[in-house]
Amino acid sequence: MAGLLLRGLLATAPVAEPDGVQWIAPAGCPTREALLAGIAARRGRELEPGLARVVARTTVVAPRRYRLELELDIRGRRENRALVARTCAALVDGAALLIALAVDGELDPTAASPVPPPTGPVAGEIAPEPTAQLEPLPEPVVPPVSSPEPTVPPAPGSSPEPVQPAPAAPPVGPLDLASADPMPPSRPRPGGFLRLHGLGEFGALPEPTGGLGLAGGLLWPWFRLELQANYLAPRPVERLQTRVRASLFAAAVLGCVRLGDRRRFEFPVCLGLEAGGLAGVADGPSGHRTAVGRWLAATAGLGAIVRVHPRVALFAFLQGLAAFQRGTFVLTAPKEDRPLFDPGIGSGRLALGVELRFGEPR
Repeated sequence: MAGLLLRGLLATAPVAEPDGVQWIAPAGCPTREALLAGIAARRGRELEPGLARVVARTTVVAPRRYRLELELDIRGRRENRALVARTCAALVDGAALLIALAVDGELDPTAASPVPPPTGPVAGEIAPEPTAQLEPLPEPVVPPVSSPEPTVPPAPGSSPEPVQPAPAAPPVGPLDLASADPMPPSRPRPGGFLRLHGLGEFGALPEPTGGLGLAGGLLWPWFRLELQANYLAPRPVERLQTRVRASLFAAAVLGCVRLGDRRRFEFPVCLGLEAGGLAGVADGPSGHRTAVGRWLAATAGLGAIVRVHPRVALFAFLQGLAAFQRGTFVLTAPKEDRPLFDPGIGSGRLALGVELRFGEPR
C-alpha cells in the first residue's frame, strides 16, 4: 500500500525542467515534447531556457471534455489561463499558441511602432535631382509578431511607394478556448458500483457466524448511496431439551460520505437501516417447528476502499447494529412461554469484498 501511494505521488508531482515548461496531463494526452514542438512551430524557433516559466495542468472533467490550467510567468508578468476542449490534443495546440504569443509579445513590445522616415541624404551618396525618383528604402526587418503595416513617407516630389509588408502574424492578446468555442455545460452524471462481500457477525445469532452479501449503488463526488442484500448462516442453540437453529436474511440501505482521495483510497462513513427476518427451526419434545421473526435495525460504520485498477477496488467495512425489532423464539407452555433464543440488541459485523466500478461521477 505504501508503494502504491508513493508511486501515485511521484506520478502527479510536477518536475522542474531546464527550459521552465512543466506539463502535467493524464495518460493518453500528448507529451511535453509535443507542447514544446508546437511552441517552436509557432515562434519559428525553440523556447530559450530562462525566458519563461510555464506550468500547464490538464485534467479530465467529463467524458470528451478536458480542462487546462495554464500559469505563465514572463519576466515577472504573471497570468493564469483556463482552456476547455473536447480533446487533449486541442488543448496542447491552444497552450502552444498562448505561450508563443505571450513570450514574443513581451520580448518586443514596440514591434508595432512605424519606421521613422529619413531626414536627409545618406552620408557618402549624392543627393538626386529634384525630378529624379528615389529608390525605395530597404524592406524593414519586422519581428514575427507585428501589427499595422509600416510605411516609409516619400521624399518631396516623389510618388508614394509603400514598403512591402512582412508576413502577417496572429494578433497578440489572450486567448481562451473556452470562450472562443463555448461548450454547453454537461449535466453531472453519477458513477456506479457492484460488490460481492463475505461477512463475519457477532451478536444477532446464538453464536458468531459468517455469511455472504451483494451490494450495488450510485457514486457522487462526495456521497454514495448503497443497497445491500445479506445472509448470515444458521447457528444452533439448545435449551429446555429443544435445539434451535437461527439464521438471518436482510436488506439494507446506506448513505455514505466519501472521504479521502477517492482515486486510490476512499474512507466511507455510513448510516442506514436494515430490515429482514430471523428464520428459526426448532426440534424438541413438541416436534419439528419453524418460525420467522421480524428484524429491524439501525446501522453505522466506517469503511476502507483501495483501488487496484480503474474498475476494481478492494473493500472492507466495519459496522455496528442496534435492533429495534428482533424475533424471539419461545417454547409455548400451558402456564407461561419459555424463551429459547432472544437476539441481542447490539451486534457487530465485518465485511470484506471486491467492488467493480462503472465509472466515477462527472
